[in-house]
Amino acid sequence: MSKQKVETKIDETLKSIPEKLSIEDMPLETYSDYIRYNREARVMNKKLKLCRYPIKPCPIELHPMEKIVFGRVDQPENMCQVKFSNDMIDFEQKLYPGKEYMLPRCVVDFISSRGTDKWKWKTLPDGSRETYKVGKIPRFALRTVYAD
Repeated sequence: MSKQKVETKIDETLKSIPEKLSIEDMPLETYSDYIRYNREARVMNKKLKLCRYPIKPCPIELHPMEKIVFGRVDQPENMCQVKFSNDMIDFEQKLYPGKEYMLPRCVVDFISSRGTDKWKWKTLPDGSRETYKVGKIPRFALRTVYAD
């Protein structure tokens, strides 16, 4: 007596899902496509133990954008040349204080994280002293603009 497997809704759904695309056939049209491609390229390069599939930065137009007013704390009148490059973006632009800019969110996070660390002394129970970080003096003042 042989048992026949009964097709369930889950089996039908699993059959309708397309096979995983090869890295050469992957479309690069959206931000998530680039993330997917770069993730697969890292896996394939690690398996091959050589860099056959280069990491491709996503074009700036596809990144989620944020409208900000740029300002400098350390030199309020001078422009700032911003260069930021990683696996997902290659950004270079001059920013002038007091002007509005539409910048990718990752660049805004990068700019807002720049600053000088503040340190203080702490006396330990054994009488020795060591330094520790208590904060950061920001280098740039970024104001988000929410108006349409």
